[in-house]
Amino acid sequence: MPSPQPLDQAGPRPPPPPSRLAAPAMKLLAIGVVLLAMLLPQYLIEGVIDEREQRHDAVRREIGASWGQPQSLLPPVLVVPWRAAAGDGWRRGSVVVLPAALRAGVELLPETRRRGLYEVTVFAAQVALEGSFDLSKAVVPGEPAAQLLWAEARIRAGSNDLRLSAPGPALHWDGQVIQPADGAGAADGAGAAEGAGAADACGATDSLHWPLALGATPEEGRALPFALALSLRASQRIVLQPRARRVELSIAAAWPTPSFIGTDLPSRMAVEADRFAATWITGTRGPPVLRSLCDSEVRGIGVELLDAVPTYRMVSRAAKYAMLFLALAFTTYALFELLAGLSIHLVQYGLLGCSVVLFPLLLLAIGEPLGFAAAYAISTAAVMAQASAYTAAVTGRRRLAAVFAGVLVLLFGFLYLVLSLEAFSLLVGTLALFIVLSVVMAVTRKVAWGAG
Repeated sequence: MPSPQPLDQAGPRPPPPPSRLAAPAMKLLAIGVVLLAMLLPQYLIEGVIDEREQRHDAVRREIGASWGQPQSLLPPVLVVPWRAAAGDGWRRGSVVVLPAALRAGVELLPETRRRGLYEVTVFAAQVALEGSFDLSKAVVPGEPAAQLLWAEARIRAGSNDLRLSAPGPALHWDGQVIQPADGAGAADGAGAAEGAGAADACGATDSLHWPLALGATPEEGRALPFALALSLRASQRIVLQPRARRVELSIAAAWPTPSFIGTDLPSRMAVEADRFAATWITGTRGPPVLRSLCDSEVRGIGVELLDAVPTYRMVSRAAKYAMLFLALAFTTYALFELLAGLSIHLVQYGLLGCSVVLFPLLLLAIGEPLGFAAAYAISTAAVMAQASAYTAAVTGRRRLAAVFAGVLVLLFGFLYLVLSLEAFSLLVGTLALFIVLSVVMAVTRKVAWGAG
């Protein structure tokens, strides 16, 4: 008769009890997988935002091509042909004499053009230019024997895209009123003159010319004054090439968000809620007489009219916070499970994630016709109502739904604050994340995560 086996070897052992950590750990891992799966719809939505922004830029270029491009103004310069003996003939060319002083006043009159859902800001520019030339040092660089042909001298001014609201602006020159020559917008007019085409290419694509017919060498030491008024059409920005020994530029417009651009910042500026005014005092440091404008390349000084609320840029920035919103929303649901003893299915996590991910798309769709501020309010209210009502149905507890709604209020309020703070967005965002982590650590400090 066989001897009885020991009690601990009577049969297979039952499986050990599951670790207290195994179930929460597996659930958290599954939630992480769902969170990563939300990257796909977020990526697709960011692609839609980029496509709409590119379309807006294309519309801006199309309207600019018909109304007026961003303007780079060439102030009046004096073009003087010259000749020098060369064997049995003459060598010819031209020099460019820069003004000794230039005062420019620019008043911008912005207006909005709409094409479909897209709005583009354009403006008319009233430009007043006045100054003087000092011709006492007008010589041809590198050509001491050259003879300046004062009878063929002319004033030239223009821009990269000369769109005049009033054709044929008259030049006031030393007490005379001179009309522009025919063929405005052509090259320098020197034909075979050396450097003429280069001067045009480096100064302005479109230009006006006023023949002076001085007839003789100007009186030495005498300043020759000029004045010119231009009415231009442009879009986005306007800059002035500071081609004078001393330049004073003033720009003003009824616009709240200017961006001052160029090599020099304004010496004085005042930006108010609905208007700005700025003044530059600068000038060229090179020689007063050039073989061509290419011999002295300068960058313009001026202003760009930025959108007060750039909808597409704001929506794009909001979309970048979608994963943060998802993580905090999922964390809130996980805390509900840990602290309230609930069981929320992964599908319900996924549906909540879809609601949050749709926020940037709602923001874009509503923002195009209504603007960013109204779109943010409507989209926030829609997502909060949907997600909170769904939370109430999932948990069966109105108090938890109210808590989740409060979390969304804080999240959307925080996002709007970060979007409004250009310079301090990183600081505010980092501090907010630190505070959220501290709150989660405090709430879960007594959770029994598992045996050691």
